[in-house]
Amino acid sequence: MQIMPPVLQKLICVMGKMTHQDAISNLAEKDNGIKEAIKKYGMPKDRMTDGGFETLFRMIIGQQISVKAANSVWGKLRNIDANNVNTLLNLSDLKLREAGLSRQKITYSRDLAKKIKNGSLVLENLTKLSSEDAHKKLTQVKGIGDWTADIYQLFVLGDMDAFPQADLAIQEGARRYFQLEKRPSANNLVKLAEKWRPFRGAGALVMWQIYRVEVHEGSTVN
Repeated sequence: MQIMPPVLQKLICVMGKMTHQDAISNLAEKDNGIKEAIKKYGMPKDRMTDGGFETLFRMIIGQQISVKAANSVWGKLRNIDANNVNTLLNLSDLKLREAGLSRQKITYSRDLAKKIKNGSLVLENLTKLSSEDAHKKLTQVKGIGDWTADIYQLFVLGDMDAFPQADLAIQEGARRYFQLEKRPSANNLVKLAEKWRPFRGAGALVMWQIYRVEVHEGSTVN
């Protein structure tokens, strides 16, 4: 396989034609270490997903709580139609707290809904922006930091260079991949991943795969 030029890669991502596995395969062609990691740990699954208000709302809900708790809150919110922008803005704080949202997450959720309703955040237009501008648009919403924006860009927008450097699982996978004594800081990880441009997101997916196999599943592949 030939490596796609960055310009073509960006165009394909915008058009929604490049999968995560396409990006990983491209990265593996230019980085033998990634190629060997795929042989050892397997090719990560394609994890592209639909975006929109509900996706970002769920990301806010899931912050600092377990997956089980987040799913429970989400179910209660859906029961009162809070997954709809207009309904969310019209529901009282009491109703939202009864569904399990903290005061802080109510503030975050309303800010997201308001920005979508007034047009200051048009999620459908994010793919038309540069990676940096899309990131800035997302992080203008209260409660959406760099990590959440990077995740949305990688898994929804198909930005294959989006790199969630603060993700602990990626850092731990990178520690093992680069054979480091300790987990790299976010800044150090960015430096290590520089050679992966414009497929740093693909590199992140491989680091997640290493973490999943060796740590989350509790096994070591020989």
